[in-house]
Amino acid sequence: MRWVGFAVAAMAVAMGWGIPVSAAPATATIGLVAGEDMSAEQRTALAAIVAEVDRRLDAERDPIEKSFLSQLAGHYREFDAAPHWTNSGGLTPAGQNLFDELARADQYGLDPAQFQMPALPIAAASLAARATAEVDLSVSAVRYAWHARGGRVDATQLSRWIDASPKTLYAGDVFRAIAANGNDPVAGLRSFHPAHPQFERLRQAYLEARGDIAAKPLPLLAPGTRIDAGQRHPDVPLIRQRLGLEVSEDADLLDRTLMRKIRAAVDNAGYGSKRYVDDGIREILNRATPPSRVANRATLDKFLVNLERWRTMPDDMGKMYVWNNLPEYQTRVVKAGEVIHQERIIIGKPNTQTPVFSDTMDHVIFQPEWGVPESIKLRQILPHMRGGDYGVLARRGMQIRDGKRVINPARIKWSKVDIRNIPIIQGAGPGNPLGRLKFMFPNHHDVYMHDTNDKHLFNSTERTFSHGCIRVRNPDRFAEVILGEMEGWTNDDVARQLKVKTSTRIDLKTHLPVHNTYLTTWVNPDGAVVQFKDIYGHDKRYSEALAGKSIQLIASRDPALVLKRQNEELRKGVAAIYKAKPRPKLKPAPAFAAFGGPPPKPWFKSSLGKPVKPSAPPPRLLYFQQW
Repeated sequence: MRWVGFAVAAMAVAMGWGIPVSAAPATATIGLVAGEDMSAEQRTALAAIVAEVDRRLDAERDPIEKSFLSQLAGHYREFDAAPHWTNSGGLTPAGQNLFDELARADQYGLDPAQFQMPALPIAAASLAARATAEVDLSVSAVRYAWHARGGRVDATQLSRWIDASPKTLYAGDVFRAIAANGNDPVAGLRSFHPAHPQFERLRQAYLEARGDIAAKPLPLLAPGTRIDAGQRHPDVPLIRQRLGLEVSEDADLLDRTLMRKIRAAVDNAGYGSKRYVDDGIREILNRATPPSRVANRATLDKFLVNLERWRTMPDDMGKMYVWNNLPEYQTRVVKAGEVIHQERIIIGKPNTQTPVFSDTMDHVIFQPEWGVPESIKLRQILPHMRGGDYGVLARRGMQIRDGKRVINPARIKWSKVDIRNIPIIQGAGPGNPLGRLKFMFPNHHDVYMHDTNDKHLFNSTERTFSHGCIRVRNPDRFAEVILGEMEGWTNDDVARQLKVKTSTRIDLKTHLPVHNTYLTTWVNPDGAVVQFKDIYGHDKRYSEALAGKSIQLIASRDPALVLKRQNEELRKGVAAIYKAKPRPKLKPAPAFAAFGGPPPKPWFKSSLGKPVKPSAPPPRLLYFQQW
């Protein structure tokens, strides 16, 4: 068959596929018969196949399905392709293997009901029926590959805070993948699943949770030191597993809930309970039969949703990259597949979420300045300006800048100006909400990683406090790792730069991929399943979409739409928020400016605080929710 010259360019095909649940079927290949070598019977069958594709193409209304059908028509026409899956005797061996693989698509987290399966047997079927079966299998093979690459649900339609679209696919990619895998349709289709090891571990855990395959026996607890209630210990996650409990972020903590479960297990075994775990307790737990690991529907749905997320992850995450897993509140720097740095992070609140997307970090800023967001300008600063309290900016360490020139706020007609167009900047310093470091990966969400003054918030279990940006607990060490790996800096180089008081930008010669993910289920190399809370509700939206619920209805409840409406109200002008009031009559300037008198009192109250003398130290910026 002539494979060159297909009408559309294809993406590179991922060559790694998961381990099959059952023994792999005997390899059966599709026949690659060139047009000049086809028999009269094959030519007649081809004409019937093309006619069937054209019939479906005319009737199809879904744009994606219509595109695939159009490409299939081109495939069969341009290459004079002999039937791949059927002949006069029914299904070919390759066709039967394809049929079987589609039927067990649920072993890879897909839905077999989504595929058009021909009615069997077809050995004595008419030419038209065989053509229908051929097209059914070809369409289903393309749809399988599309779903394997994330096409089942476009998550970007569920929330404005998710940028994770299905990967590009053409019908020709499927036949090329089959050809690249020895013309075996089973291996060809499996090659479209994510090649990342975590996908396969997650898939195997999903099959165990369904009861499709036997669960691996849990390792035994080895003798060790005594663990008192409230302590952390490496044995605690295994204790949780042996008791059939979920492994969460604080999996190594022997908390009260776990201690009650242990005492119940010990009591059931006929032994006296204790308030600690020693080797005697370990032996009892080792002898006890672990509870069934077959999961309920909600847990299975959580597995499926996370399998879907892997389908839209980049095929190549980078030789080195930053990985922010939002529900885990953790950032990792990964190099050559190994985690070289891990740290706690703070992410956006549920109504100002940190978005899910991938981009590249291209510079780091020491002693960053802060551009005041539009919402704070309108809600908190403009009332002061209209009330004549021009000193509010100086009290907060802020300035209005036109390039390098500083503008006196008293010279601006605030009753007429659009404050959104006024650049208000807070300079570097201890009161700056960005702290001493900012890590930039420019994106349309205007989200980045940065330092923070509120270090105590990192002690919280749930760390959703920001307006969308990601705060790093130890930004100095984060900078040492990134600049050390990417620019060859030493730790002393970072320390010296941190002592410089002025804002400094360091461009990275090699850009660093940054992945913001929303993985709520994770499988460790030892098989332990770790689950995280669905803090933003993305799991629920995804599950509803997979179950067939209206995408439009799901998206209508997206918190991002609420925020969008609020921003639109702000953009319509402050008249929608503040009722217009006349500016107060101010005393002549010399009455207070020349002789040290106080400025006039504003007619409003604001979270920015009362006006104070310019000489007074500015209070800490507790009124600002850090970006």
